[in-house]
Amino acid sequence: MATFEYTPDSEIAIHRLGAIRHMCRPFLSHENGLPELVKNAAAAYLRENRPEKERIIVLTFTAKTRSKPAMIGCLDFVGMTTEQIERDFRNWADPDAATRSSKGKVRVGELGGHGNGGKCYLTQMFQDHAMLYTARNTRGSKYGVSGGSVVFGYVPNRRFGRDFEVDNVPRAVKNALGDMGIAADSLPKMVRDTLRTASGFTFVCGVKPKDWVGRKVVENLLQNLVVHHQMTTPIQLCSVYVVVNGRLHNEGKPLMFPSIEPMPDHSQPRMLPVPARLTDPVSRQTVYTTTEDQSEAGRLEIRTSEKNMRLGRGGPRQWRHTVDFHTNASGIIGRTSMLKLDADSSYRDYLYCDCYLDGLDAYQQNERRDLAESPLTRAVESWISGQVRAYCRELEAAEKQKIRAQDRDQLSRINEWLDQWKNQFMSELMQGFYGTGEDQASRERRSLPIGTPASIQIVCTNDLAGVGVYFRPKVKFFDAQGRRIRPAPYKWSSTDNNVAMGDEDLMQIQTFSPGKTTLSAMTMDGKLKSNEIPLEVVRIQTIRVVPQEVTLPVGSRCRLEAICTLAKGAEATGVNLTWLEDDSSVARVSSSGMVYGASVGQTKVTAVDDSCRSDEPALVRVTASKDSGKGEHRGKAKPMILISEIDTAPEDQEPAVFRQDEPPVMQRVKDVERNIWWINLASPFARLYFNDSRYGVESEAWRMYHIERYIDIIVEICLANAPDSDETLDFDTWVFRSGEIEADIRKRAIESLVPFIKTGELSYR
Repeated sequence: MATFEYTPDSEIAIHRLGAIRHMCRPFLSHENGLPELVKNAAAAYLRENRPEKERIIVLTFTAKTRSKPAMIGCLDFVGMTTEQIERDFRNWADPDAATRSSKGKVRVGELGGHGNGGKCYLTQMFQDHAMLYTARNTRGSKYGVSGGSVVFGYVPNRRFGRDFEVDNVPRAVKNALGDMGIAADSLPKMVRDTLRTASGFTFVCGVKPKDWVGRKVVENLLQNLVVHHQMTTPIQLCSVYVVVNGRLHNEGKPLMFPSIEPMPDHSQPRMLPVPARLTDPVSRQTVYTTTEDQSEAGRLEIRTSEKNMRLGRGGPRQWRHTVDFHTNASGIIGRTSMLKLDADSSYRDYLYCDCYLDGLDAYQQNERRDLAESPLTRAVESWISGQVRAYCRELEAAEKQKIRAQDRDQLSRINEWLDQWKNQFMSELMQGFYGTGEDQASRERRSLPIGTPASIQIVCTNDLAGVGVYFRPKVKFFDAQGRRIRPAPYKWSSTDNNVAMGDEDLMQIQTFSPGKTTLSAMTMDGKLKSNEIPLEVVRIQTIRVVPQEVTLPVGSRCRLEAICTLAKGAEATGVNLTWLEDDSSVARVSSSGMVYGASVGQTKVTAVDDSCRSDEPALVRVTASKDSGKGEHRGKAKPMILISEIDTAPEDQEPAVFRQDEPPVMQRVKDVERNIWWINLASPFARLYFNDSRYGVESEAWRMYHIERYIDIIVEICLANAPDSDETLDFDTWVFRSGEIEADIRKRAIESLVPFIKTGELSYR
């Protein structure tokens, strides 16, 4: 084969502004940008081999006042020379910038870096300007950038802003902090001690931060900051203090990671070596995880959490429900959600991982989140999925052993009998909902009486919402005797109108920006106020609607679930969204995802908010109602109710296993189409009544518990499927009128099971 020869084109250039803006896209928020400044400060300490007690970082936040704009700052006590500014800082995309000035063998690589993040944040997220004020060994510089520009320069010019004399470093720092309204004497003792002897510092300050509105903006940012993956190493290696409007945050204590308590019986991480060879699940080719010059094999560490890590909506565990990828050269180079692993087990929600593999270093991306797709990254993630699956199976097996073998058959026998009772009971019950004569007449709505309001009650189906969404909480008025009466004129109130507020024309709540607020309703004169309900508006990255296809008769209802991936990669359901139907004459959808079949036909349904749209619409088919919609012909009338750890669902290989902090009755996504419900035997009361020697499967306490869970499921199904006498009633209104119906169902169910409850006799009235 002939040798390839060519002459490189010396005129090839790059559009500098376009390239910079492209690589800066991941840092178009304070949540992703500010950690870059903290990371840079931590890297400065590591370059200098500073002892741990001297690694002090101070984050400062100042709100807008009449005389000063809002500002964000980051202070360290290292400092930069003009050589470091001009050789390292000002050069974009320099991967060696963080380590070039290192003294000896240090761990700067643990912080990663491409030479972009901090500069990207400063150029994009401040309307007025951002500036680096630094001093080192009596010489200082001011180097900044105007809002909207990507070109840094000396402030005010090269002559006066470059390499000027700084005769007193502590005084210079105090002056810089004073400009933000911060008194140096009010700082924690460790910070004051470090400042007193400091020979250098760097204070990075941004003026007029973008998207900086609302009283809780700093609080929300700090909640996201402490769990950001780029903050892991800085918080571990440095003391990061926060000052808000001149006052110390968290009583002057440095930022700390939320603690994750492990499972008591599995407190130590499982350590697994990464095989030298793996298989790419796409190409089926063998890939190598180590190279000739890399003798150290990789390892996987799987850790447990005592509590479900998916719960809490960004709380102390959800932030770490990930696989974090590490390399010796760059530290944390990326992470992926545990939910993306191919491990279909509820125990996956109690695990998190760290993977240490130097061969992955080449696949880190600018924002250091998902690794670039390649045969190696696919093979590694597939192997990790297998190890997590295997660990989940062990945890499930250990849980199953807690069930006494002698009780299994008896419990299955009771559950089968209750299943037969349930079918007959629901058939009679649904006929009552749809029948004629006295049953229907007794359920016809009566107009509410006029009265003097004494209290207001509001209820909201979901406490999460997307951005730009309208929804209407239910409002009820009561008189002094607690009787419900006709509503009086009222208005909505929100503790943070930047997050959400009431629309006076539509009398609905409209959401505006991510954050938390509290909603209430009050009479127009302001004398009577309702209870308060919390609302969190979330930033959504993706929306997935399940199930993808549903079929329901005219007049019936079923729920579509929108599974939302939030800004930190966590998943959430129960989010108020805007639901769009291609043909609203066929089906209508509430803000909570409840579909109402209006007429025969089919339509597509999409869930959206202002920033995101579901990847695929759901197909809704509405069929003709059979026998006027009697319950026995409706898809949800006769569900299969099984007990976890005991029963195996059709098409499954083994019983489902759930955790104690999951709901007492469960229906997973894959169970919706199969019409299967589970009674969670791991639930605390289930464990108590079933296993405790004082009770057991033959006890009245267990029988009552077992029946209550059946009734919970029956109520859920009836409320979702039984129509009201007013066929135009939307689902939200139906739910808020459901208390009376639920009470009736429970009363009738208990009455029919008196013999079974009292004696255990498998009979009913």
